[in-house]
Amino acid sequence: MLDEFVISKLSKLFDVVSNPVRIKIIYTLAEEESLSVTEISQKIDVPQNTLSAHLKILFEGAYLQKEQKWRKVYYSIREPKLKEILELGTQILYNKWEGNWEKIAEARNKIKQTINIQGDE
Repeated sequence: MLDEFVISKLSKLFDVVSNPVRIKIIYTLAEEESLSVTEISQKIDVPQNTLSAHLKILFEGAYLQKEQKWRKVYYSIREPKLKEILELGTQILYNKWEGNWEKIAEARNKIKQTINIQGDE
């Protein structure tokens, strides 16, 4: 059996990545190296005040890093394994539905490409 501390930390991790807005943030930042809050907001169509709350959760959990450039704050992925979590999730869905969902297959391929591009650096 896993230690209670580990179970607690895993539970928090899955809470962090179980939110649709945070999945969009992670996926968007996986595609781009670094984006400002405004850019992320526009790309995922989420109001900045809502987005800021989710970015704070990801930042405080040490999953994202931020950099202040004059008046703008830019975010990027600090924990590259987040991309792999997305890949595994889409793989599970793809296998579960036996490839019948084109959108899942498309997402799976995009995430794999993003991981391969980032991994080549």
